[in-house]
Amino acid sequence: MVTANKNEQIYSFFCYLIVGLAALVALVPLLYVFSMSLTGEREWIDRGGFIFIPFHPTFRAYEIIFTAGSAFVRSLFISIERTILGTAIQLSLTVITGYIMSRIRLPGRKFIIIMVLVTILFGSGLIPTYLVIRSLGIMNTIWALIIPGAVHSWSALVFKQFFEGIPASLEESAEMDGATEFTKMVKILLPMSAPSLAAIGLFTAVGHWNAWFDVMLYINDGKLYTMQYIIRNMFVSSNLSNDLILNYGLMDVDYRVPLNTLRMAVAIFGTVPILLVYPFLQKYFIRGVYLGAVKE
Repeated sequence: MVTANKNEQIYSFFCYLIVGLAALVALVPLLYVFSMSLTGEREWIDRGGFIFIPFHPTFRAYEIIFTAGSAFVRSLFISIERTILGTAIQLSLTVITGYIMSRIRLPGRKFIIIMVLVTILFGSGLIPTYLVIRSLGIMNTIWALIIPGAVHSWSALVFKQFFEGIPASLEESAEMDGATEFTKMVKILLPMSAPSLAAIGLFTAVGHWNAWFDVMLYINDGKLYTMQYIIRNMFVSSNLSNDLILNYGLMDVDYRVPLNTLRMAVAIFGTVPILLVYPFLQKYFIRGVYLGAVKE
């Protein structure tokens, strides 16, 4: 017993050590980015450009973004709109697709499953997708960022497996009470699949929030640029950043902020909103990750 307890303690120690190192690897870059976003130009010059903890923090970069960067504030609302619409539409259509594939008595069920699997194995390609978006007439609209990913095939298969694992007796009792297929899905299956909805919904929301490549392809109107696309442009080209610094940063070196500070502030500005969503979904997310992993 003593040996077993000692082995368990050693095992627990290494588990905590590995998890702690993984957390440290994730937190150190975030802390560095946040610290750099609070660094003034004088301190940045004096300390050689690498600052982990600023001695004289300043919120000048955030002040520039909120007072001068109307494009940033507008892009934030565009990103929020895209994330909410895209997640709601994708979850709704994906759940319906998974529910349809889980109906064993559905005519043509195998053909539908094969078609879904084909979309996982073979992508449509960039140019055909672009031509379809243009033919639909949704270029330069937010729908060009939502419709191409309106159904996620892999997530539909996850929902299919989950729905098939629900006892058939629940559905049979509902059918005896006169429940329709829609009623069974909404009032029985969906409440039981809350962990799956939360986990897949979180992945979907993060995917929409972080996406920028499709904006570059389908959007030419600057008023529809998302936050991540503007952040990408700032890191690729320094023109926008320099304009903000020169127009809204004073010439006094003690009051100005360096280019990297403004970039890091914009990165924080585009990261924090989606981070705030996770605590509300954490318990569902953890349960959703374990779904199907342990069988009794």
